[in-house]
Amino acid sequence: MNNKATTLYSLMILIVVLSGCGSRTTINKRNYILEVSRSLPRQESSKDIILDVESFNIDMTFSTKSLLYRKGQAEYEADFYNQFLISPEDMISDKTRGWLSESGLFKLVLEPGSYSDATHVLEGNIVALYGDFRDKLSPRATVKIRFFLVNLSDKSVVFTKTYESINEAQSKTAGALVEAFDKCLINILSNLEQDLQEQL
Repeated sequence: MNNKATTLYSLMILIVVLSGCGSRTTINKRNYILEVSRSLPRQESSKDIILDVESFNIDMTFSTKSLLYRKGQAEYEADFYNQFLISPEDMISDKTRGWLSESGLFKLVLEPGSYSDATHVLEGNIVALYGDFRDKLSPRATVKIRFFLVNLSDKSVVFTKTYESINEAQSKTAGALVEAFDKCLINILSNLEQDLQEQL
């Protein structure tokens, strides 16, 4: 191959490489967080309970930052482009901790890493967290959480209950689904607070 042919061949390769680089598309991901706020008046409790809210566990099926859509009886689809900013189990644990701290039910609700000694610990297991898109005309959010309240003095479970909340999404979009998740979580935490007040 002479110099002219070699130069032409190299030029063709360069054009192919550059055209390939120019055709790359930018992947735009959207990150969401759950936003829940407690609007109820703060309660006044005389109970001397120091609560530690442990980081929740989550069913392996839903252990992903991606939003999950249920399409059939056993068919789920993970949304690559729409996801939670942080893991849902950490986010829901934090929202629960903040909610119970504002409730006034306890003398103190510990922050992660606190050196104070807790008298009770709240454990949670997120059983379900998905958008139910089986009915195309009525998309819904489903959240299901099982709670355990443990008295650390004797390691006894003094309260356990599973809460499930289902709320309609305004549209079949990621943003509308997250808003419906917020309503589900507010409903669950409101009921949890009421039940703990009666139990304690």
